[in-house]
Amino acid sequence: MSIDRAKALLSQDPATARDLALAAGPGAEACFVAAAATRRCGDAAGALRLLARLPASRAWGIAYERGAAHAMLGEASAALAALDLAHRLNPQSAVAAHALAAQTTLLGEPLPTALAQARAQVLAQASTLTGIDRTDPCWLHLLGQANLAEGNLDAAEALWQAALNRAPAFDAAALDLAMLYERQQRGPEAQGLVAPLVARHPGNAALHGLHAATLLHAGKVEAALAAFDAALALAPQDAGLWHARGHALAAAGDADGAIRAYRQALALRPDQAEPWWSLANLKTFRFSPEDRVAMEAALADPGLLPGQAAHLHFALGRARLDAAEAEPAMAHFHRANALRRAQVPFDIAAHEAFVAGTIATCTPAFLAARADWGDPREGPVFLVGLPRSGSTLVEQILASHPAVEGLSELADFTLLARQWTGRLIREGRAHDRVSALAAMRADEARALGEAYLARVARLRQTDRPLFVDKAPGNLLNLPLIRLALPGARIIHVRRDPMACAFSLYTQDFAAGQGYSYDLVTLGRYCRRAAELAAHLHEAMPQAMMSVAYEDVVDDLEGQVRRLLAHCNLPFAPETLRFHENPRAVRTISAQQVRQPLHRQGLARWQACAPWLGPLAEALLTGDDKIR
Repeated sequence: MSIDRAKALLSQDPATARDLALAAGPGAEACFVAAAATRRCGDAAGALRLLARLPASRAWGIAYERGAAHAMLGEASAALAALDLAHRLNPQSAVAAHALAAQTTLLGEPLPTALAQARAQVLAQASTLTGIDRTDPCWLHLLGQANLAEGNLDAAEALWQAALNRAPAFDAAALDLAMLYERQQRGPEAQGLVAPLVARHPGNAALHGLHAATLLHAGKVEAALAAFDAALALAPQDAGLWHARGHALAAAGDADGAIRAYRQALALRPDQAEPWWSLANLKTFRFSPEDRVAMEAALADPGLLPGQAAHLHFALGRARLDAAEAEPAMAHFHRANALRRAQVPFDIAAHEAFVAGTIATCTPAFLAARADWGDPREGPVFLVGLPRSGSTLVEQILASHPAVEGLSELADFTLLARQWTGRLIREGRAHDRVSALAAMRADEARALGEAYLARVARLRQTDRPLFVDKAPGNLLNLPLIRLALPGARIIHVRRDPMACAFSLYTQDFAAGQGYSYDLVTLGRYCRRAAELAAHLHEAMPQAMMSVAYEDVVDDLEGQVRRLLAHCNLPFAPETLRFHENPRAVRTISAQQVRQPLHRQGLARWQACAPWLGPLAEALLTGDDKIR
């Protein structure tokens, strides 16, 4: 029968399924299958017209199809009503539960506990679900979230983009894609999705908050603060929004305002821990005795989650360190790092193998043979090294020059490199990052350079000839950067190894620094970073220079002149007054670079030396410390 054939083709060839169902006659089953197929072809309005021919029914499938069609058209309220009926009629339907939860979130309404649990169960079991329909945007949306939960970010992006290709007004998928882009610091792409969502759902405070976050990452601090104000006007008791607004105020240089916002977040939600760390992370803030008592009390909560406990231990460690209480400070730092280490394992042996492979591959001859590859345009200045080494200071100095724009830490090159490496692996041309580098062609190098510059162009807010990308982790991308962008300038920022490693160990990173949570692993990582930087400096001496944080502190003008000369820039006296630069700074050192240079933190680690023996030993290479 044609109707049986149509049902069999629904999830594979919806166009043929639609035609067969329409040809099967005016019956209810044929009409339903035709509607389902029509929706999967991207014609949600046509699907609703067909569904309107059906008599009133308590069939969950009809309610689901109506809800899914309304969702694809951006009609959130109608979608919510229909999907709520579908879920009540069939609570076992994975896709109905997930689609209902998505529409509820989109409208800014809290998820009922039962629905939140159902969605969590669906995502946990998504890889084992049967009957998955990859022509249905709602299924694509579900599968995207399942891949996100498993860490498959590229797959999640592709699935959500496929859903939007079929249904451009499918706001639930657009919201998740926007949040992914924001997570990846892809500001312009996130803003392009979020701004229309805010316009269509002006009563959703969370959307205003997400919009504010995208603006903040784009360096538009005043606009971000306005968006946070709009969000808080809708949800003045939302502690998370107050916390995020504190970050924006810190980036703007308003430390007092940031402190008030963080304290407001704590007042609204005394059980949360992250604002305590945010206060500590201002660096210039000092906890009161009452603050320490409150944090200790929070640690005593038997229901405290490990991540929250880590925030508190890091904050208490900072408080004790500021009070010159080294032993209890280190006890808190050791506990905080142990908690983080259990959450974020790091394979140091695999990393060391990567560094060794990169050094073996990227000989001076290898790079010289590819010197004319890539996009030759000048403009990028990459600051690389270890976090907490002084790169924010160097960027602030350079960004105080009238010819330089500071863009903070960009994830763009790493994302592009990962996508390119993944493609080569899928094509069988490489099996890892090092072999992908060796397999690169000249046309691919140029395409990578062009793609990076195109992405950065959307972030630029000035027409200054040079811009700074200060993502420290680009140290691992330097060979690829050299091939893709031969006109780029590279500055390796370094700091005394013990001072830098200690700063890393006492920092509660949001993500990406899994090596920092164990003293031995941290020492080995820092040592390999120094070896890689030294090798690459010898392999491409004209493109790369090195500057030490301590030298900048001791001889500011001399080091500034070196930096500017490397960038082919004339000396500008305002670079010596970098702390007066009002630009937004969105990194850990935001408050520190707004002060004149001082030597207060250079040897802070020494008070804690008795508890850092494993780190000191791991930093040794033979009898010599790394440089």
